[in-house]
Amino acid sequence: MLRPGTQDSYISRKVNMPTDLGHGALVSQVSPQIKAQAFFSARVAEARILERLRSVSDQYSRGEIGLGEARNALKDFLKAEGYNPHKAGLKNLASTARLNLILKQNAAMAHAAGEWKRMHDPDSMKVFPYVRYHSRGDSRSRFSHSRLDGKIFHKDDPYLKTHTPPWEFNCRCWLEEITAKEAGRHEEDIQERTPPDQVKVESQSGFSFDPEHAFEEFDLSSIKDAGLRGNIQEAAEIEYGSQISFQKDTAVFEKKDFHTFSDEKLEPARFWKDKNLPPPLKKIELDEAKKILNNGKTVSSITGENIVFDNECINHWLEKGKTEEEISSRLVMLNSAIDTVEKPFEVWDQGNQKCFLKVWKKGNKTRCVAVFVNEKMQAKTYFLKDLKALDKVRKGFSVQLFNKLEDRTD
Repeated sequence: MLRPGTQDSYISRKVNMPTDLGHGALVSQVSPQIKAQAFFSARVAEARILERLRSVSDQYSRGEIGLGEARNALKDFLKAEGYNPHKAGLKNLASTARLNLILKQNAAMAHAAGEWKRMHDPDSMKVFPYVRYHSRGDSRSRFSHSRLDGKIFHKDDPYLKTHTPPWEFNCRCWLEEITAKEAGRHEEDIQERTPPDQVKVESQSGFSFDPEHAFEEFDLSSIKDAGLRGNIQEAAEIEYGSQISFQKDTAVFEKKDFHTFSDEKLEPARFWKDKNLPPPLKKIELDEAKKILNNGKTVSSITGENIVFDNECINHWLEKGKTEEEISSRLVMLNSAIDTVEKPFEVWDQGNQKCFLKVWKKGNKTRCVAVFVNEKMQAKTYFLKDLKALDKVRKGFSVQLFNKLEDRTD
């Protein structure tokens, strides 16, 4: 179970990082600092898939559901998305091994981040300035981990920045806080501090995780891939609204009094699938969508605002490094985005932007669109989300409700 407050805060502040990079490229291109602050999985570039992984993983990390329940929920979702859950191997996103790895590793990272912050509280540092490393010492333990068993480190030893469990996939090691008196009884086990310039990642897979940076502002300048950097920045801006701002490539968090859908005593979006939802609109031709945005189209919303759809959307996507395929997939949904602004279910005021939400349904399939409008009343971006992921953006200073939907009777 999570320690109240600290670890939950770490989970809530992580930013989704869609990426088509494989594991090797992630190791070489993404710093340990970013890995401590982002949720991602190798070769999962579709935001909707990543958001579902994140939603279930967060529930497991918080102790709200068990491993089996979390894994089965993801298998069912991924099977519906065309994945084969019966194909083994870590390269298959729907396999038991891959899902176990995602769920267990993120839960372990959340625990480590929370423990790091607690252990480095000034009062804790004063009473317990050392930690003793423990490995499991069984046949499954790696030699590189077992050799550290019983060794004692100063809490501020830079070595721990790359060797705090879990510093490898499926690492089961842990750290025990000890007093200076206890450390003195085992003086032969106390390790000399490692010079900062000699600290290096030693995991066999290249996995790296720096818990010291888990609660800090994150710096995207270490990510050279423009598309990946843009995806993270857009995800952060969308998820946190005016609670986050970017100065060049550095994110600055400012806690604001945002209300969530649960604070407003609103039901989760997943229950909307049982309502009498309107049928989805047809996709628009790509050239027609581009023409509308090039010329600009003013839309009157039920909220009484005139909102403009123009090239601000395309410029935003280009700025965030979206591929031509990604941009095209959004452009053909322009009719749905316009309808969302005209007749939304909910509108959330997030300070520097407003979030318009709407859902449609045909058969058993739902289509959910989120449109973000800037302070100049320009549509900044829009995209598809699934019902569970929709709840992550249902927050702000206030909300206007228009979803007077009746339960289905058929």
